Amino acid sequence: MTPRGRDRARRAGLAVAGGVLLYAAHPPADLGWLGLVAVVPLLALGRDLRAAARPVAGGLWWGLLSGLVFFATLLTWLVPFGVVAWLLLALIQAAFIGLFVAAVAAWGQRRFGAAAAVVAWVAMEAARTRWPLGGFPWGALGYSQHEAGLLLPVARSLGVLGVSAACAAVAACVECGLAHRSILRPFLGLLGVAAVASGLAAVPPPAPGGDRLDIAAVQGNDLQRSGAAGVARLDDERIVNVAEAMLEATRPLAGDPPDVTVWPENSLDADVTDPANAELRSIVSSALELLNGEALVAGGLLAGPRPGTVYNAVLELGPGLAVDDTYRKRHPVPFGEYVPLRPVLGALPPLRQIPRDVLGADSPGIVTVAGAPLGFVICFENIFPALVRDQVRAGAELLVVSTNNASYGYSAMSRQHLAFSQLRAVESGRWTLHAGISGTSGIIDPSGRVSQRTRLYDEAIVRGELPLGSQPTPYVVLGDVVGVGAMTLAVLAMLGGFVGRARKGRTTR
Repeated sequence: MTPRGRDRARRAGLAVAGGVLLYAAHPPADLGWLGLVAVVPLLALGRDLRAAARPVAGGLWWGLLSGLVFFATLLTWLVPFGVVAWLLLALIQAAFIGLFVAAVAAWGQRRFGAAAAVVAWVAMEAARTRWPLGGFPWGALGYSQHEAGLLLPVARSLGVLGVSAACAAVAACVECGLAHRSILRPFLGLLGVAAVASGLAAVPPPAPGGDRLDIAAVQGNDLQRSGAAGVARLDDERIVNVAEAMLEATRPLAGDPPDVTVWPENSLDADVTDPANAELRSIVSSALELLNGEALVAGGLLAGPRPGTVYNAVLELGPGLAVDDTYRKRHPVPFGEYVPLRPVLGALPPLRQIPRDVLGADSPGIVTVAGAPLGFVICFENIFPALVRDQVRAGAELLVVSTNNASYGYSAMSRQHLAFSQLRAVESGRWTLHAGISGTSGIIDPSGRVSQRTRLYDEAIVRGELPLGSQPTPYVVLGDVVGVGAMTLAVLAMLGGFVGRARKGRTTR
């Protein structure tokens, strides 16, 4: 093999290894300890590319390959919705990994190259949280620590991106030791990371108040798997069947109803306030009677302000089917619940399966039930720390994640989704009820531990007397200082590079 061929083979091996390790650190493999070293091959790849003729271009290409290996495997649950959609989303997310490797190749040879690499990783994940179309931070490195990982408590102070930063810092120390065949420098670096992480992890969860709420989530099982907002969802028979399944699954609560019963997202997949939906209204009336006057909070739809629009909402339903309080989803799923640029893109055959647009609400909305202020997020929203943080800042003393993952079968999607809720519980310091219409459901304490975890497509009830909390965590107070800080430093570094090149160009003339 020629030297050039050996270079390509080595770089391809590092790229693939990085993608495989990142994938294995998350569910379904869920080898969380790999999250501490998963970035090592990518750092080594960036270091190797510094000797290339075009290090930045090489970083973009080989990083893109690594990202494709990672995201194409992590997001296989999207394949039933279309191979094109799956590959396109994987490609977009992989481009961010390409930018990271390019940054390591460009900046890594500088004095603080390891620190710059950590900043670049966090900046990349912070950017994925925001762009494009509001972001898609699925697979952020910090989520690898969701099952009582060593660095999980860092989220209480710095959020999931703080956990990602700590993981990337460990990887940078390991890669530095391997590259220099040295023990002392990386060992001192690891001691520094451990000291900072230990200090942050020592921050305890907020002390709960004296009040508790008896709350239950009913997993009635969406019997017909269907797209997030597709044509099949408009089938009246299916809508009634799902509501009836929810009613039947609720019957065990009749003798001793909790203070609040939660029916998850899409339990009522039509507007129950519309008298035209008589059969659906009758089912809800039966449920209210069964619960003997205790609160029912159900995932449903509300008509939008113009034809072809709806709100995906959580409804507190009372006697006479009065809607006492609501939370409307703030961040609908692009190309799942609505079509961006519908006049231009709506005619494309795959997008015709989304005949209406779910609108996003403008502000947080606390649902006060049985005297307890509850912070709801709906499905996809729990991947965004800022949305949950907004709810806690608005006064939420307990969190509820209302979701419908029935479309994704027995894939790892539901396990990955639950991991997001575990991080949200730690970040917010709130007990969290993760309520899935078909699973997985469970109760999450402020340390991220899950109890009463259900299996997919089982009829089940998750119930507990959960403590209410009103004190904020440092993360709720500080917000995303890690992500914003990393993006700011990355932008300043790029501007500095451009200015430096411009000055160098002028002096060589």
